[in-house]
Amino acid sequence: MWFKNLCVYRLAEPFRLDAESLNDKLASAAFRPCGSTEMSAQGWIAPLGGDEAPLVHSAGGCHMVCLREESRLLPASVIRETLSERVEALEHRENRQLGRRERSRLKEEITFELLPRAFTRSKHTYAYVDPEGGWILIDAGTWKDAEALTELLRGCIGSLPIRVPQTAESPQAVMTRWLAHDQVPGDLDLGEEAVFEDPRTEGAEVRVKRLDLLSDEIKSHIKAGKRIRRLAVTWDDRLSCVLDADMAVKRLRFLDVVQEQSGDREPETAAERFDADFAIMSLELGRFVPRLMDLFGGEHKEE
Repeated sequence: MWFKNLCVYRLAEPFRLDAESLNDKLASAAFRPCGSTEMSAQGWIAPLGGDEAPLVHSAGGCHMVCLREESRLLPASVIRETLSERVEALEHRENRQLGRRERSRLKEEITFELLPRAFTRSKHTYAYVDPEGGWILIDAGTWKDAEALTELLRGCIGSLPIRVPQTAESPQAVMTRWLAHDQVPGDLDLGEEAVFEDPRTEGAEVRVKRLDLLSDEIKSHIKAGKRIRRLAVTWDDRLSCVLDADMAVKRLRFLDVVQEQSGDREPETAAERFDADFAIMSLELGRFVPRLMDLFGGEHKEE
């Protein structure tokens, strides 16, 4: 349940649904497995797990949900190989070449035939709504993955006005300045990993690992015109992560001081353990997210 990545959306309007009302709305899109001829399926499952648990798990005023996505693994190479064999057999039997439309139709038939035998792969994406803080926090490493969840959530509840937070200063410019001028905020410790990109050349990047990020070698990259894309940091000795210039947080890890809070409790059931961990995590992220905005000059408020 502990988030490993973080994409944060700002709620543009107050979120007024309570857990029961939200659960009722999500029920319309509860997860069902892929049908025998379906390539994929998605829907909501209980964050706590089990068939009887609700689709919304609330603790400390926050509401957690979980999106399950299932897809069938049908490699294109398998389809191509089968198609080639079928085409060869047909052409030999009928003593003619198959046209493009015939090949296309045959490919569709093969796909339809093979789908029921294909293995399936599942992915779970957790998220929670923090109505008091005005955030939706999603355990996703990319905004594309996060949008899959917000789109389904919007479809279930009818309206979900949200936006990716915009800060007063560019995260890329701020992180580059930290390294260029040795001006790292006091509650941050630099890791030993960063990704630089050259804005003048599309796709040009430099990855550094196990290096002092305040060294002359790093400054030489900045002097050459490169800018920080990703930066490994530790915040307040409570969590470590990699900050991305697009405001996504990757490889999030809650450190010992936080994990010990969870270990100090002795819940009797899985639900109580989930509640305890969820409460601790949401409290930590409730402090971290506003601080993240402040690091980049504060959140830019839309008129």
